[in-house]
Amino acid sequence: MSRVVDDDSASQLLKRVGDARKEATGDETPVHHTLNMSPETRALPFVLSFLEDFFSRTKTLLNDICGEARDGEVMAVLGASGSGKSTLIDALANRIARGSLKGKVTLNGEPLESRLLKVISAYVMQDDLLFPMLTVEETLMFAAEFRLPRTLSKSKKQARVQQLIDQLGLRNAAKTIIGDEGHRGVSGGERRRVSIGIDIIHDPIILFLDEPTSGLDSTSAYMVVKVLQRIAQSGSIVIMSIHQPSYRIMGLLDRLLFLSKGQTVFSGTPSDLPGYFGEFGAPIPENENKTEFALDLIRELEGSQGGAKALVEFHKGWQIKHKSNLHNIEGAPQDSRGGLSLKEAISASISRGKLVSGATNTDASPASMVPTFANPCWNEIVTLSKRSVMNSRRMPELFGIRLGAVLVTGFILATMFWQLDNSLRVYKND
Repeated sequence: MSRVVDDDSASQLLKRVGDARKEATGDETPVHHTLNMSPETRALPFVLSFLEDFFSRTKTLLNDICGEARDGEVMAVLGASGSGKSTLIDALANRIARGSLKGKVTLNGEPLESRLLKVISAYVMQDDLLFPMLTVEETLMFAAEFRLPRTLSKSKKQARVQQLIDQLGLRNAAKTIIGDEGHRGVSGGERRRVSIGIDIIHDPIILFLDEPTSGLDSTSAYMVVKVLQRIAQSGSIVIMSIHQPSYRIMGLLDRLLFLSKGQTVFSGTPSDLPGYFGEFGAPIPENENKTEFALDLIRELEGSQGGAKALVEFHKGWQIKHKSNLHNIEGAPQDSRGGLSLKEAISASISRGKLVSGATNTDASPASMVPTFANPCWNEIVTLSKRSVMNSRRMPELFGIRLGAVLVTGFILATMFWQLDNSLRVYKND
């Protein structure tokens, strides 16, 4: 992968990460390169726990959620509707007010502040919001113009777009328009991959996705997750929520996190599932889809009188009982000095070609750190206007309708005030 990055921005980012850590902790002890979610030091070193204050009432939406995600792996959050999958993704992606959350998110053992998270991460929403008359290549090129630093030459941005098209498996659809109900375009799975491409144009270190396979057929869903696997293998941390993965998709997932009403009922690798539910007393049949069986069992427990409390308590005991095995299987850090610090990890990611767009304030103190953008406001306005004009030119009927509506509205308003007296006299009906 070619290195496409603003050197000044990258160096400032690395300087800020290193200096901020020294101010906060006073040491530079390197830690294993993982995304660690932990409210405190516990037997399990990677734990996320928080509460949300909702509608003036204290309501626990997520409680003691355990998880660990690493670069090169795809982590899937599973559960029934209302289990807290999207809430967890939003919390990790800093899309929920911090005042309503309790807990801590750390990267490589260091607190992951929200402003740094915005620079090194991306969030892909469930819905595809695309301009229908732009081609796949044009859509990604506009994303590059908007999100990559203006210091990058156009040829480098084009090279990044072509590289991304190949990574997303969209080469055959590169010249095809996105399309909508009235215009035939790319398929649903290709649309979803384009949406992912827009958000990862800067090649983020962490990628969050909210149910990326929702509404897709099994083949399209598999292709989307296959793309996510390639993104992870390029050096990114991929965390997504998914409703019910197929057998083929299960083979692409590295870590699973099952939720039930905001609580963890399983966390581990797919290979842990048979042994886990076997010890619980509900062994998975040999030819059964593991995730389907687990989700069906969780739904049955939720519908029972005691709910899934028994499975939640069993999970806590199972973690303690298999703590040493989990450390060996999941590769938990055995020596905190044997890995990389956050600064070193980001530097290594950039050297592998990861893109980090946007710069930070040269003053590295936390109080003075302000969010900045890859491009100035005027450049963004020009890019967005150019995209809108191009889309409208290819849909003259829509442009005509909008223009007609403006003219008619203007005519009506003009006639209402035509030849009115400019004085303040009040007219009364006798």
